[in-house]
Amino acid sequence: AQACLDACLSYTSERKQFGSKLSEFQLIRQMITNMMAGTRAARLLCLNAGRLRSKGEPEAVFETSIAKYFASITANKCASDAVQIHGANGCGSEYPVQRYYRDAKIMEIIEGSTQLQQVTIAAYGYQQHGM
Repeated sequence: AQACLDACLSYTSERKQFGSKLSEFQLIRQMITNMMAGTRAARLLCLNAGRLRSKGEPEAVFETSIAKYFASITANKCASDAVQIHGANGCGSEYPVQRYYRDAKIMEIIEGSTQLQQVTIAAYGYQQHGM
């Protein structure tokens, strides 16, 4: 997600359309904002999960599932938006976002798929409510 954000910040600061830099368009700024917020939130969730794990806290498993789930979804959204922002350039090898897009999809599959994380998270939620 961070690499996608960095690539988009660079690209939109340089690329012009209709006489203006892409960074001046409101929709681009909204997409950048969403990337920034999602990336920051994913990073904080991962740091918290790691902190709990290193302390041996029992809720570390749940927090790790939340972090993995959110981070992989965020990476995919950022990668998809990065390709969109780059337009046709996002599909070629000149810019790295096409690789980020492929790599992000893997994150939803390895080390516990997104669906497996959902099952784990929901089970923990029900357990906390005595069910």
